[in-house]
Amino acid sequence: MLEMAVILPVLLILLLGVVEMGFAMRNYLIVVNANREGARFAGRGRFTDHRVGERVVSAGGVVPMGGADVPFLRTHGTEPNTAIIVTHIPMDADGVVPGHTMWISGVVPSEGGGTQAVSTDDSRVAENMAEIVERHEDSTQEISAMREAGDYEAMDNHIVIVETYFMHHPLWDTPFIPLPDPWLMYSWTEMRVVTDRGE
Repeated sequence: MLEMAVILPVLLILLLGVVEMGFAMRNYLIVVNANREGARFAGRGRFTDHRVGERVVSAGGVVPMGGADVPFLRTHGTEPNTAIIVTHIPMDADGVVPGHTMWISGVVPSEGGGTQAVSTDDSRVAENMAEIVERHEDSTQEISAMREAGDYEAMDNHIVIVETYFMHHPLWDTPFIPLPDPWLMYSWTEMRVVTDRGE
């Protein structure tokens, strides 16, 4: 009995930790899958950014809340928990980027413990712009060279990046192991768009 009394709290903490991490991993996989689905949708080059955001939300599925099914990823409405940022980076045939455009929707955690509207400052694209351009510059020029060799005109490149933030709330708040609330989960997917957005 004494040994059980000593080891039981440790076993309970381990069990709660396994359940908490499993629940968090499940949510993270949903976020990653929804983000990739939105990027594939955006990569087709013929849908508005608003439709791309809707695709991310719908790919996250639904959960029961208050007697009704609501989206698991919510950028607005009942208890919003998600932010979606869609960035377009045009690149000419020489690999030069004249600028980029950004569409945002949803909320992120605020310093006061609540939520605030997502802003362009929350995007991680600007700080990684040089790396993104470098990664795509060579392939853009290679594709253009192949097209010109086949008597086609060089083609500009268009990169779309979908970022998704999700606020995961832990299942338990114990005094023994204080957990941050929420856990901010993040997913980034970039794709090349080869068709004109207006087509």
